[in-house]
Amino acid sequence: MPQLAVDHREFGKQADRLLQLLPHISSMPPSFQKMVIEIIMLRLFSLLESTLQSITLKVLCGTHYLDLTNPALALVSPNSSAAIANMQSHGRTKPHYQLRWTRASEIKENVKHLLNPTDNLITVLDSHGQLLDEMRRVRNRIAHNNADSRRNYRIVVRQYYGAFVNTVTPGVLLGSNRHSPLLIEQYARKSKIVVKEIVKA
Repeated sequence: MPQLAVDHREFGKQADRLLQLLPHISSMPPSFQKMVIEIIMLRLFSLLESTLQSITLKVLCGTHYLDLTNPALALVSPNSSAAIANMQSHGRTKPHYQLRWTRASEIKENVKHLLNPTDNLITVLDSHGQLLDEMRRVRNRIAHNNADSRRNYRIVVRQYYGAFVNTVTPGVLLGSNRHSPLLIEQYARKSKIVVKEIVKA
């Protein structure tokens, strides 16, 4: 049976590699610093998204947590393909074809007919939902830069600056010495905690 230790170990390794880049950024020209920090953010969020998906699929297949407790499943899927099919159709009057993994609420919607709401995966997502949403808003502003992403990103800027400041791009926000540690470092370290708590490492 697939093991959650693989996801925990691999995410930690990749997040640490991103963290190791940060001390070297200060030697770059400021415009390059912002660009590199934004690339790190895109990579970090992509890693987190894919890790949450992988963990969820394994949990739905009955993989136990790292403390050897079993997930509280309403239905055990025999493999990942079946888990995806069950998320899309089991217990639903209308198929849920668009499985998304960037918000706690989306993941909970994916598994709501398959996993008891008291299960560890769901309770951890609930406790870190605000962090995931904040990271998603910053990531979307970098990746898309459309009207919606700009509007949603303003909420994050207001949270840290008290008002929207037009010059605070994601690269500025993530790399500003106003935050100690840098916000990009906080995101990476907090993401490691999310994964650790979900797998019960």
